Amino acid sequence: MAVEIRPCRDRDELADYGKIVSYVFASTEGMEEELATTQPEWTTCAFVDGRMATTLGAYPFTVRLNGAPVPMGGVTAVGTLPEFRRRGLLRQVMRQAFETMRDRGQDFAILLASMGAIYQRFGYGLACSYIRYEFDPRFAAFETTAPAPGSVTMMTPDEAFPIIKQLYIRWATPRNLAIHRSTDLWRAGRLRPRKKDEPVYVAVYRDADGEPQGHAVYQTHEEHGSAPGPDQALTVRDFIALNIEAYRALWEYIRSHDLVGQVRTAGCVGEDDPAPDLLLEPRMLNRYVGDHIWMRVVDVERGLARRPYGTRGELAFEVAEDGLCPWNKGTYLLETDGPTASVTRTARAPELVIPLNTLASLVAGYRTATHFARIGRLEARDQSALARADALFRTEYPPHCPDSF
Repeated sequence: MAVEIRPCRDRDELADYGKIVSYVFASTEGMEEELATTQPEWTTCAFVDGRMATTLGAYPFTVRLNGAPVPMGGVTAVGTLPEFRRRGLLRQVMRQAFETMRDRGQDFAILLASMGAIYQRFGYGLACSYIRYEFDPRFAAFETTAPAPGSVTMMTPDEAFPIIKQLYIRWATPRNLAIHRSTDLWRAGRLRPRKKDEPVYVAVYRDADGEPQGHAVYQTHEEHGSAPGPDQALTVRDFIALNIEAYRALWEYIRSHDLVGQVRTAGCVGEDDPAPDLLLEPRMLNRYVGDHIWMRVVDVERGLARRPYGTRGELAFEVAEDGLCPWNKGTYLLETDGPTASVTRTARAPELVIPLNTLASLVAGYRTATHFARIGRLEARDQSALARADALFRTEYPPHCPDSF
């Protein structure tokens, strides 16, 4: 059995790549658009005796990490045909993909996991949660009323795009784990209809001076049920508010759809979404929390130096093992004044021993070092270092990625 690990060479091989991905995930939905925006060199595949067996794609993303723009590989389309599984092909593909990302200056990889169990063994750690609301808008009123001085206008995606693109940039700039959205990502993601040719709507809130301050991208459709009452569903695909005035105005706009009996948010709200703290009856949100973005540190020394930190200080830590990126193994000294940082190898005794997937969660600001030490996911050789690490890895905003890819 001859195994070759390499990118797709041309569009014909990219078509084979798409067929494998469609088979593995039992869906062809969106595959045409995905292939149109994928370059052959962004892929890494395993070929067995000349036949493509395993696929992996990596979009060249820029992602805000505690407010700083950081290049990352957006891993997607990972799959292996069933007759080639359990042969270690994915591990070989993943190793080559990480080497390629490192060469391209992408010091982190991120993905949405079909199964967390697959990717934790490759060093990925959870970086942010997926939060969904499902509620009847009639029972989602705010505890207090505060009429917005501005107004909301419904627009088509083409009309609204120049406005909402700038709104998203303003919102994302200080955030944590927000992807820089290219036009292709907008079209293939937040603006792509639930079903082909279904209309997508955009609501834009402008303040009293006429300045855009927020938007919601949404769709509506009928859902016939046996219960009396409104039989439409409204899915919110994007919800960006630069201030609480815009947030409340857009929320009330959504609630004003009298024939809608069910509102669903499609991953567009984060841990710091204010709705649970503002509603008269927050239980009506039926808030669901699951896993969303998983992160992997591809290059510890370069990657950790890219993000701003929560305070001035230093920390000596050890990465004891990394079978896929052996250059990561070692002890490092993180030194930062807050806005800037340096990470260098050191002979100092490590204060913390941090497994790779735990390190990824720390860098993302998803959980604290103290939390991981308590649950056995981090070894503290100096207990005083835990509080220092908590302060260093603190982020201005909790990690939240409103996109899927």
